[in-house]
Amino acid sequence: MKTYSLLQTLLLAASAAVNVEAIDSPAAKSPKIDRKTSGSTIETEDDNMDTLLQMEGVVNVWQAHKLSMPKVERSENGPSSSIRNYSIHHWTGVDKLHAAGIRGKGSTVAIIDTGIDYTHKALGGCFGPGCKVKGGYDLVGASWETHNERKHPKQPDNDPMDYQGHGTHVAGIIAAENEWLTGVAPDAELLIYKVFSDDPWETDEETIMQALCDAYNAGADIITSSIGQPNGWSDNPWAMLASRLVDKGVVVIASAGNEGEFGPFYSSSGAVGRGVLAVAAANVTTRPNANRTGEDLGPIPVYFTTWGPTNELLLKPDIAAPGFMIMSTVLNQSYEELSGTSMSAPYIAGIAALFIGKYGGRAFHGVGFAKLLRDRIASSGTSLPFVNNRLIRRHKASPFQVGTGLVDAWKVLNYDTQLEYEPFALMDTELFKPRWSFNVTNTGGKAHEYTFKLEPQAGFNIYDSEYGVALLYAIEPKNIVPPVRLPHRVLIEPGETRELSVTFGLPDVDDDYLPLYSGKVLINSDHGEKLAIPYGGAAYDTEKAFDDMFIVEPFITDPDKDSSWSFNIDKDPNDFIEIGGRISYACKNLRLDIFEQGWSESLWTYPPRVGRHGYIGSATTMRDAEEFWFFDPTVNDPNDTVPFPLKREPRGFHVFWWFGKLANGTRIAPGNYTMRFAALRPYGNPNISDHWDIMHSPMDSSFQVLPYNGTHNSTLKYKAPKYQTPSLGKAPFRARQ
Repeated sequence: MKTYSLLQTLLLAASAAVNVEAIDSPAAKSPKIDRKTSGSTIETEDDNMDTLLQMEGVVNVWQAHKLSMPKVERSENGPSSSIRNYSIHHWTGVDKLHAAGIRGKGSTVAIIDTGIDYTHKALGGCFGPGCKVKGGYDLVGASWETHNERKHPKQPDNDPMDYQGHGTHVAGIIAAENEWLTGVAPDAELLIYKVFSDDPWETDEETIMQALCDAYNAGADIITSSIGQPNGWSDNPWAMLASRLVDKGVVVIASAGNEGEFGPFYSSSGAVGRGVLAVAAANVTTRPNANRTGEDLGPIPVYFTTWGPTNELLLKPDIAAPGFMIMSTVLNQSYEELSGTSMSAPYIAGIAALFIGKYGGRAFHGVGFAKLLRDRIASSGTSLPFVNNRLIRRHKASPFQVGTGLVDAWKVLNYDTQLEYEPFALMDTELFKPRWSFNVTNTGGKAHEYTFKLEPQAGFNIYDSEYGVALLYAIEPKNIVPPVRLPHRVLIEPGETRELSVTFGLPDVDDDYLPLYSGKVLINSDHGEKLAIPYGGAAYDTEKAFDDMFIVEPFITDPDKDSSWSFNIDKDPNDFIEIGGRISYACKNLRLDIFEQGWSESLWTYPPRVGRHGYIGSATTMRDAEEFWFFDPTVNDPNDTVPFPLKREPRGFHVFWWFGKLANGTRIAPGNYTMRFAALRPYGNPNISDHWDIMHSPMDSSFQVLPYNGTHNSTLKYKAPKYQTPSLGKAPFRARQ
């Protein structure tokens, strides 16, 4: 029996040969994303990622995630129509550039956000050609709802007016100007792409990706977005598209995120693209760090700034910028101090605009320009002290928290030295990458002699028996210094480029508590130029460290303790399956599969195909179930579901509600079945059963589906949960068989 459902949106990467229109679904869409991406967006009731990946020509498929408005901290004073004379630019060197007449004229910055209140006098007071906000588009309309698109669909229009204030604040940081306040690049021109509805405040990855393409096609030199959610995989579709735009010469900037309290390995979706500048937040005021440290001295990292590295152990974020109590424009001709990496990302966009205003952008320099400017900005950072829930000045903040440190715009625009590099991601002990090369170019008119030095920064253990990875408050900095062979002193003549290399060894440290180590390689010239390249790695084997993906055995609700469900949500209590548990490490593939009764793990094949080896199909779960304490039919729509498998799930606590619908849109028939709930281990091979951490459920994975109005009289026997309490001592490693 077919059930009605809300459409699921999937993002699809395909070869030119695939016919997207032929996908068997009631709502397949033609490609909406720029042709260079070979991407499509489809809406379907009948397919999940498994079935689409089996189509000829399909390269990859991703679930299109929904996103909420970025969280920012507001000042106690609230908005005001007048402000004191305000500037933080002396901390970053922007003040000296303004004094030299460098103001970003000739650059175009595209903002992806809630819109802009372009009537604000400090932002030019108008919209369109000849105005500071010279163009843009509203991609969604006022009342679009991501969870109810049938009732409240997108209604795009040409007026990207902001009714929230977030995008207006971002715009002011870049380009505002009046007698009290000057943005980083007050003469830059702005494009605005509105991707949030006015109520509720939500968007999705599909819309953001379309905005990226629109900004590129409109000729933007720089694209900045202060949006994201935990998804530290550099191969997520948003990150991959952003990286492709960098390859085309566009400087792409993203906020690192405001989830710092969750500790390392929590990078944000838009910030993890290769070549994308991920921006952390620093406090450069003389006020306490949100009363967390009790100190009055800046600059220091802000406690909320999200930590890397990515789940692949790539270094993120790249750089830090002012992001604490930043004064800027808001609605109604007012101004307000807000805090967040939402504020630090546009600050970096402004610095990029200053550079382009003076030296030109991709139209002048070609497609390699964006990577070169990324390297100039990211290598300019000044080291900051370590902050968790307190300030520890004897240790320097890790690149996993702040990149190379606080940006120095004077260096970006005036140094002769140009570095070309990838951050030194040393990986873990099994995938250790010791040797790295980088280029040093002397663009000036005089010779520079360079010396090289290692600056170790805070190392720390991340093992936590309760959370898998330690939360911020539990991180204690320590000295972990890897052996290293640095280049010898080198003289580089004007116009000359030299390729140099550095070789690391593994640090001598106990791996039981999962240590991370990091720092910078300092590059200093005899003319006073000081730049840095970050390094970082894991002094443990990730695959073994997170062999147990479920910290404790996941729970499954079974009120009648008879392993049977009717999936009748009209009953009191509601009768459906709830599964919950804490995942210790980000999961590339999380599955809830249903098989015929008697199926055993020895029959596992990947990907499973309906009708083969007893496979019935993948289950579904209500979208964002973990946000609710219980199912409420007046609030929750049981048809707003997403199908398993779920890909690239962040670590942490997850809850899934299954109401009996399968991934192909049908309702599971009454009968006896076998359930397999499993998480693929890091670097695991999905074809191998042992590479999955599998739930050992109270009913030994056997369960019964009753008729919709059936009673609980199953003959299946209930067994006590097999919960295991993890050790509080040594990390509970289990070697791979």
